Amino acid sequence: MRTLHKLKPGNIYAVHSGIYAGEMLVYISQTPQYYNFLAVPTMLNRNVPKESYDLAWNTDIIKYVEEAPKEILKVCLHQYTQNEKSNN
Repeated sequence: MRTLHKLKPGNIYAVHSGIYAGEMLVYISQTPQYYNFLAVPTMLNRNVPKESYDLAWNTDIIKYVEEAPKEILKVCLHQYTQNEKSNN
């Protein structure tokens, strides 16, 4: 079991298997029950239950890639907010 690391806005994760395989998830924020990501290249919001994230992390379904540059994070935050307003 891998050690969980602290999620930070702008962290990018690759999804390696499952229905979202091939997507990159840009971490945006969290609520008490969910971690909120913007999926790239689909540009869709993904609200992942914390339990599901923990399982995916521990089984290498998702892997940390890198921290997004500030300009990219700014675009992702804007897109996530726009999606929320339109009930993505």
